Amino acid sequence: MKPRLLWPLFSLMLLGAVILAACTPKTTTPSPTAVSSQAAATSLPTAQPTETLPAEPLKAVLLAGPGSDPVLAGSLQTALNEIMVEAGLAWQVRQQLLPEDLGTALRLVVALPPDPGLAALAAAAPQTQFLAVGIPGLASTPNLSVIGAQGTRPDQQGFMAGYIASMVTSPWRVGVISISDSPAGRAARSGFLNGAVFFYGLCNQVYLPNCDFPRYFELPAGATTEEWQAAAGYMIHYGVSTVFVAPGAGDEAMLSTLGAAGIKLLGSGAPPASVQANWVVSLDYDLLAQVQSLVPHILAGQGGQDVPLALGFTYTNSELFSPGKQTLASSVLVELQASYIDPGVDLTTGENRE
Repeated sequence: MKPRLLWPLFSLMLLGAVILAACTPKTTTPSPTAVSSQAAATSLPTAQPTETLPAEPLKAVLLAGPGSDPVLAGSLQTALNEIMVEAGLAWQVRQQLLPEDLGTALRLVVALPPDPGLAALAAAAPQTQFLAVGIPGLASTPNLSVIGAQGTRPDQQGFMAGYIASMVTSPWRVGVISISDSPAGRAARSGFLNGAVFFYGLCNQVYLPNCDFPRYFELPAGATTEEWQAAAGYMIHYGVSTVFVAPGAGDEAMLSTLGAAGIKLLGSGAPPASVQANWVVSLDYDLLAQVQSLVPHILAGQGGQDVPLALGFTYTNSELFSPGKQTLASSVLVELQASYIDPGVDLTTGENRE
Protein backbone atom coordinates (compact mmCIF):
# COMPACT_ATOMS: atom_id res chain seq x y z
CA MET A 1 0.00 0.00 0.00
CA LYS A 2 1.22 3.43 -0.88
CA PRO A 3 1.73 5.91 2.05
CA ARG A 4 -0.19 8.81 0.46
CA LEU A 5 -3.48 6.83 0.72
CA LEU A 6 -3.54 7.20 4.55
CA TRP A 7 -4.11 10.94 4.54
CA PRO A 8 -7.55 10.90 2.87
CA LEU A 9 -8.65 8.20 5.29
CA PHE A 10 -7.57 10.28 8.28
CA SER A 11 -9.40 13.28 6.84
CA LEU A 12 -12.65 11.32 6.57
CA MET A 13 -12.40 10.18 10.21
CA LEU A 14 -11.79 13.72 11.42
CA LEU A 15 -14.77 15.02 9.46
CA GLY A 16 -17.06 12.36 11.02
CA ALA A 17 -16.01 13.33 14.54
CA VAL A 18 -16.80 16.97 13.86
CA ILE A 19 -20.26 16.10 12.53
CA LEU A 20 -21.04 13.94 15.56
CA ALA A 21 -20.03 16.70 17.92
CA ALA A 22 -22.22 19.18 16.09
CA CYS A 23 -25.31 16.92 16.37
CA THR A 24 -25.03 16.23 20.13
CA PRO A 25 -27.43 18.57 22.16
CA LYS A 26 -25.94 20.77 24.81
CA THR A 27 -27.10 20.29 28.46
CA THR A 28 -26.71 23.00 31.05
CA THR A 29 -26.43 22.10 34.73
CA PRO A 30 -27.92 24.89 36.89
CA SER A 31 -25.73 26.21 39.57
CA PRO A 32 -27.07 25.78 43.14
CA THR A 33 -28.74 28.89 44.53
CA ALA A 34 -28.50 29.83 48.18
CA VAL A 35 -31.93 30.13 49.82
CA SER A 36 -32.44 32.46 52.76
CA SER A 37 -33.53 30.71 55.94
CA GLN A 38 -36.04 33.52 56.57
CA ALA A 39 -37.68 32.94 53.19
CA ALA A 40 -37.85 29.16 53.75
CA ALA A 41 -39.70 29.47 57.03
CA THR A 42 -43.41 30.36 56.65
CA SER A 43 -44.66 32.77 59.33
CA LEU A 44 -47.92 31.54 60.99
CA PRO A 45 -50.19 33.77 63.12
CA THR A 46 -49.79 33.20 66.84
CA ALA A 47 -53.04 32.55 68.81
CA GLN A 48 -53.42 35.00 71.64
CA PRO A 49 -54.86 33.58 74.91
CA THR A 50 -58.32 34.95 75.84
CA GLU A 51 -59.57 35.37 79.39
CA THR A 52 -62.48 33.00 80.24
CA LEU A 53 -64.89 34.53 82.73
CA PRO A 54 -66.48 32.12 85.23
CA ALA A 55 -70.17 31.46 84.58
CA GLU A 56 -72.59 33.06 87.03
CA PRO A 57 -73.92 30.36 89.37
CA LEU A 58 -77.54 29.38 88.94
CA LYS A 59 -79.68 30.54 91.83
CA ALA A 60 -83.11 30.47 93.44
CA VAL A 61 -84.62 33.16 95.64
CA LEU A 62 -87.14 33.07 98.49
CA LEU A 63 -88.82 36.48 98.23
CA ALA A 64 -90.12 37.44 101.68
CA GLY A 65 -90.66 41.17 101.83
CA PRO A 66 -91.73 43.40 104.70
CA GLY A 67 -94.95 42.08 106.19
CA SER A 68 -94.25 38.44 105.31
CA ASP A 69 -94.69 35.76 107.95
CA PRO A 70 -91.16 35.24 109.37
CA VAL A 71 -92.03 31.80 110.74
CA LEU A 72 -93.29 30.60 107.35
CA ALA A 73 -90.27 32.15 105.60
CA GLY A 74 -87.85 30.38 107.93
CA SER A 75 -89.67 27.08 107.58
CA LEU A 76 -89.68 27.30 103.77
CA GLN A 77 -86.00 28.22 103.67
CA THR A 78 -85.16 25.07 105.63
CA ALA A 79 -87.67 22.81 103.90
CA LEU A 80 -86.45 23.69 100.38
CA ASN A 81 -82.73 23.74 101.11
CA GLU A 82 -82.11 20.09 100.22
CA ILE A 83 -84.10 20.40 96.97
CA MET A 84 -82.04 23.42 95.92
CA VAL A 85 -78.73 21.73 96.74
CA GLU A 86 -79.70 18.69 94.66
CA ALA A 87 -80.66 21.01 91.77
CA GLY A 88 -77.31 22.82 92.00
CA LEU A 89 -78.90 26.17 92.86
CA ALA A 90 -77.58 28.81 95.23
CA TRP A 91 -80.50 29.36 97.64
CA GLN A 92 -80.95 32.81 99.16
CA VAL A 93 -83.60 34.92 100.92
CA ARG A 94 -84.35 38.42 99.62
CA GLN A 95 -86.69 41.17 100.78
CA GLN A 96 -87.12 42.62 97.31
CA LEU A 97 -86.36 41.76 93.71
CA LEU A 98 -85.59 44.50 91.21
CA PRO A 99 -85.83 44.22 87.40
CA GLU A 100 -82.03 44.25 87.12
CA ASP A 101 -81.91 41.15 89.34
CA LEU A 102 -83.80 39.12 86.75
CA GLY A 103 -80.81 37.66 84.92
CA THR A 104 -80.51 34.37 83.07
CA ALA A 105 -78.93 32.73 86.13
CA LEU A 106 -82.13 33.17 88.16
CA ARG A 107 -83.98 29.86 87.83
CA LEU A 108 -86.72 30.10 90.48
CA VAL A 109 -88.41 32.68 92.71
CA VAL A 110 -90.66 31.53 95.58
CA ALA A 111 -92.68 34.49 96.89
CA LEU A 112 -94.72 34.99 100.06
CA PRO A 113 -97.49 37.53 100.70
CA PRO A 114 -97.92 40.43 100.57
CA ASP A 115 -97.74 40.40 96.78
CA PRO A 116 -94.43 41.95 95.62
CA GLY A 117 -95.82 42.57 92.13
CA LEU A 118 -95.13 39.01 91.07
CA ALA A 119 -97.18 39.09 87.87
CA ALA A 120 -95.07 41.97 86.51
CA LEU A 121 -91.81 40.29 87.55
CA ALA A 122 -92.85 37.04 85.86
CA ALA A 123 -93.76 38.89 82.66
CA ALA A 124 -90.36 40.64 82.66
CA ALA A 125 -88.41 37.39 83.12
CA PRO A 126 -89.95 34.60 81.00
CA GLN A 127 -86.81 32.48 81.47
CA THR A 128 -87.42 32.31 85.24
CA GLN A 129 -90.07 30.23 87.01
CA PHE A 130 -92.08 31.91 89.80
CA LEU A 131 -94.15 30.35 92.60
CA ALA A 132 -96.64 32.40 94.62
CA VAL A 133 -97.38 30.83 98.01
CA GLY A 134 -100.71 31.93 99.51
CA ILE A 135 -100.91 35.22 97.57
CA PRO A 136 -104.61 35.79 96.83
CA GLY A 137 -105.97 36.87 93.48
CA LEU A 138 -103.06 35.83 91.23
CA ALA A 139 -103.69 33.89 88.03
CA SER A 140 -101.19 31.35 86.78
CA THR A 141 -99.18 31.99 83.58
CA PRO A 142 -96.67 29.76 81.75
CA ASN A 143 -93.89 30.77 84.17
CA LEU A 144 -96.01 31.66 87.22
CA SER A 145 -97.46 28.93 89.44
CA VAL A 146 -99.77 29.70 92.36
CA ILE A 147 -100.68 27.84 95.54
CA GLY A 148 -103.82 28.95 97.35
CA ALA A 149 -104.68 31.95 95.18
CA GLN A 150 -108.34 31.30 96.02
CA GLY A 151 -107.59 31.50 99.74
CA THR A 152 -108.72 29.21 102.53
CA ARG A 153 -111.99 27.31 102.72
CA PRO A 154 -113.37 27.83 106.25
CA ASP A 155 -116.50 25.90 105.29
CA GLN A 156 -114.42 22.81 104.52
CA GLN A 157 -112.35 23.27 107.67
CA GLY A 158 -115.53 23.50 109.76
CA PHE A 159 -117.13 20.58 107.92
CA MET A 160 -114.21 18.27 108.72
CA ALA A 161 -114.14 19.48 112.32
CA GLY A 162 -117.85 18.65 112.70
CA TYR A 163 -117.33 15.24 111.11
CA ILE A 164 -114.32 14.33 113.30
CA ALA A 165 -115.88 15.76 116.50
CA SER A 166 -118.95 13.58 115.92
CA MET A 167 -116.73 10.58 115.21
CA VAL A 168 -114.97 10.80 118.61
CA THR A 169 -118.01 11.82 120.70
CA SER A 170 -121.13 10.29 122.15
CA PRO A 171 -124.04 10.97 119.76
CA TRP A 172 -124.50 14.62 118.88
CA ARG A 173 -122.83 16.16 121.95
CA VAL A 174 -120.61 18.45 119.92
CA GLY A 175 -120.32 22.22 119.59
CA VAL A 176 -118.42 25.03 117.90
CA ILE A 177 -117.20 28.43 119.11
CA SER A 178 -116.68 30.85 116.22
CA ILE A 179 -116.46 34.45 115.05
CA SER A 180 -119.79 36.15 114.35
CA ASP A 181 -118.77 39.26 112.41
CA SER A 182 -117.04 37.78 109.37
CA PRO A 183 -118.20 35.49 106.54
CA ALA A 184 -115.24 33.20 107.25
CA GLY A 185 -116.25 32.79 110.89
CA ARG A 186 -119.86 32.07 110.00
CA ALA A 187 -118.77 29.67 107.24
CA ALA A 188 -116.70 27.70 109.77
CA ARG A 189 -119.76 27.46 112.04
CA SER A 190 -122.13 26.45 109.23
CA GLY A 191 -119.63 23.93 107.90
CA PHE A 192 -119.25 22.39 111.36
CA LEU A 193 -122.98 21.91 111.81
CA ASN A 194 -123.29 20.35 108.35
CA GLY A 195 -120.29 18.07 108.97
CA ALA A 196 -121.92 16.70 112.13
CA VAL A 197 -125.14 16.03 110.23
CA PHE A 198 -123.13 14.36 107.46
CA PHE A 199 -121.60 11.94 109.99
CA TYR A 200 -124.77 11.10 111.90
CA GLY A 201 -127.15 11.31 108.97
CA LEU A 202 -130.59 12.91 108.87
CA CYS A 203 -132.05 10.65 111.52
CA ASN A 204 -134.47 11.43 114.34
CA GLN A 205 -132.74 11.69 117.69
CA VAL A 206 -134.32 9.34 120.21
CA TYR A 207 -133.01 10.50 123.56
CA LEU A 208 -133.35 13.97 125.00
CA PRO A 209 -131.56 16.33 125.26
CA ASN A 210 -129.64 15.22 122.14
CA CYS A 211 -132.14 17.13 120.05
CA ASP A 212 -130.39 20.31 121.22
CA PHE A 213 -127.12 19.39 119.49
CA PRO A 214 -124.87 20.42 117.80
CA ARG A 215 -124.42 23.63 119.81
CA TYR A 216 -122.69 26.82 118.72
CA PHE A 217 -121.62 30.08 120.35
CA GLU A 218 -120.46 33.13 118.38
CA LEU A 219 -118.73 36.35 119.37
CA PRO A 220 -117.16 39.25 117.43
CA ALA A 221 -113.46 39.06 116.72
CA GLY A 222 -112.66 41.69 119.36
CA ALA A 223 -114.39 39.87 122.24
CA THR A 224 -112.88 40.12 125.71
CA THR A 225 -111.54 37.32 127.88
CA GLU A 226 -114.70 37.51 130.00
CA GLU A 227 -116.86 37.03 126.92
CA TRP A 228 -114.84 34.02 125.81
CA GLN A 229 -115.22 32.60 129.31
CA ALA A 230 -118.96 32.96 128.85
CA ALA A 231 -118.66 30.87 125.68
CA ALA A 232 -116.82 28.16 127.61
CA GLY A 233 -119.47 28.28 130.34
CA TYR A 234 -122.20 27.83 127.74
CA MET A 235 -120.63 24.63 126.41
CA ILE A 236 -120.06 23.26 129.88
CA HIS A 237 -123.62 24.08 130.95
CA TYR A 238 -125.15 22.18 128.04
CA GLY A 239 -122.98 19.12 128.53
CA VAL A 240 -121.06 19.41 125.27
CA SER A 241 -118.37 16.71 125.08
CA THR A 242 -116.27 18.00 122.16
CA VAL A 243 -115.76 21.59 120.96
CA PHE A 244 -114.25 22.95 117.76
CA VAL A 245 -112.64 26.36 118.28
CA ALA A 246 -112.71 28.03 114.86
CA PRO A 247 -109.75 30.13 113.64
CA GLY A 248 -109.64 33.51 115.36
CA ALA A 249 -112.02 32.51 118.15
CA GLY A 250 -111.27 32.22 121.86
CA ASP A 251 -108.07 32.58 123.83
CA GLU A 252 -105.83 30.35 125.92
CA ALA A 253 -107.82 31.00 129.08
CA MET A 254 -111.01 29.79 127.39
CA LEU A 255 -109.25 26.65 126.14
CA SER A 256 -107.92 25.95 129.63
CA THR A 257 -111.42 26.27 131.09
CA LEU A 258 -112.85 23.85 128.54
CA GLY A 259 -109.97 21.41 129.06
CA ALA A 260 -110.34 21.52 132.83
CA ALA A 261 -113.99 20.49 132.37
CA GLY A 262 -112.86 17.37 130.49
CA ILE A 263 -114.07 18.60 127.10
CA LYS A 264 -112.21 17.35 124.03
CA LEU A 265 -110.98 20.08 121.70
CA LEU A 266 -110.29 20.62 118.01
CA GLY A 267 -108.82 23.72 116.42
CA SER A 268 -105.96 24.97 114.27
CA GLY A 269 -102.29 25.40 115.03
CA ALA A 270 -100.37 24.11 118.02
CA PRO A 271 -102.44 23.55 121.17
CA PRO A 272 -101.35 25.13 124.46
CA ALA A 273 -99.57 22.79 126.86
CA SER A 274 -102.47 23.01 129.31
CA VAL A 275 -104.88 21.24 126.93
CA GLN A 276 -102.64 18.85 124.99
CA ALA A 277 -104.19 15.83 126.70
CA ASN A 278 -107.66 16.99 125.54
CA TRP A 279 -106.58 17.97 122.03
CA VAL A 280 -107.99 15.70 119.32
CA VAL A 281 -106.49 17.19 116.17
CA SER A 282 -105.64 20.47 114.43
CA LEU A 283 -107.05 21.19 110.99
CA ASP A 284 -104.43 23.20 109.12
CA TYR A 285 -103.26 24.05 105.65
CA ASP A 286 -99.87 22.38 105.18
CA LEU A 287 -98.17 24.87 102.88
CA LEU A 288 -94.72 23.39 103.50
CA ALA A 289 -95.69 19.97 102.18
CA GLN A 290 -97.39 21.48 99.13
CA VAL A 291 -94.43 23.67 98.23
CA GLN A 292 -91.97 20.81 98.73
CA SER A 293 -94.07 18.63 96.44
CA LEU A 294 -94.51 21.26 93.72
CA VAL A 295 -91.03 22.82 93.44
CA PRO A 296 -89.29 19.80 91.80
CA HIS A 297 -91.96 19.77 89.07
CA ILE A 298 -91.52 23.49 88.46
CA LEU A 299 -87.73 23.11 88.20
CA ALA A 300 -88.33 20.33 85.68
CA GLY A 301 -90.17 22.80 83.44
CA GLN A 302 -93.74 22.09 84.53
CA GLY A 303 -94.68 25.65 85.44
CA GLY A 304 -97.99 27.47 85.20
CA GLN A 305 -99.75 25.37 87.83
CA ASP A 306 -102.73 26.51 89.92
CA VAL A 307 -102.97 24.49 93.13
CA PRO A 308 -105.63 25.03 95.83
CA LEU A 309 -104.64 24.96 99.48
CA ALA A 310 -104.73 21.43 100.89
CA LEU A 311 -106.27 20.93 104.31
CA GLY A 312 -104.57 18.36 106.52
CA PHE A 313 -104.41 16.90 110.03
CA THR A 314 -101.69 18.03 112.45
CA TYR A 315 -101.06 17.66 116.19
CA THR A 316 -103.06 14.44 116.16
CA ASN A 317 -103.77 12.66 119.43
CA SER A 318 -104.01 8.98 118.48
CA GLU A 319 -105.53 8.11 121.87
CA LEU A 320 -108.56 10.24 121.08
CA PHE A 321 -108.43 10.02 117.28
CA SER A 322 -107.42 6.46 116.45
CA PRO A 323 -105.50 5.53 113.26
CA GLY A 324 -108.61 3.81 111.90
CA LYS A 325 -110.71 6.92 112.40
CA GLN A 326 -107.95 9.02 110.88
CA THR A 327 -108.06 6.84 107.76
CA LEU A 328 -111.82 7.21 107.49
CA ALA A 329 -111.65 10.97 108.01
CA SER A 330 -108.85 11.27 105.44
CA SER A 331 -110.99 9.57 102.80
CA VAL A 332 -113.82 12.03 103.48
CA LEU A 333 -111.35 14.93 103.28
CA VAL A 334 -110.13 13.77 99.86
CA GLU A 335 -113.71 13.66 98.54
CA LEU A 336 -114.49 17.03 100.13
CA GLN A 337 -111.53 18.79 98.50
CA ALA A 338 -112.30 17.10 95.18
CA SER A 339 -115.83 18.61 95.38
CA TYR A 340 -117.51 15.21 95.59
CA ILE A 341 -118.91 16.36 98.95
CA ASP A 342 -120.53 19.80 99.16
CA PRO A 343 -120.39 21.55 102.57
CA GLY A 344 -123.52 23.45 101.54
CA VAL A 345 -122.24 26.90 102.59
CA ASP A 346 -122.41 30.22 100.76
CA LEU A 347 -118.91 31.67 101.23
CA THR A 348 -120.06 35.24 100.61
CA THR A 349 -122.38 35.20 103.64
CA GLY A 350 -121.12 32.22 105.64
CA GLU A 351 -124.65 30.85 105.91
CA ASN A 352 -126.15 27.70 104.41
CA ARG A 353 -127.21 27.96 100.80
CA GLU A 354 -130.94 27.91 100.22
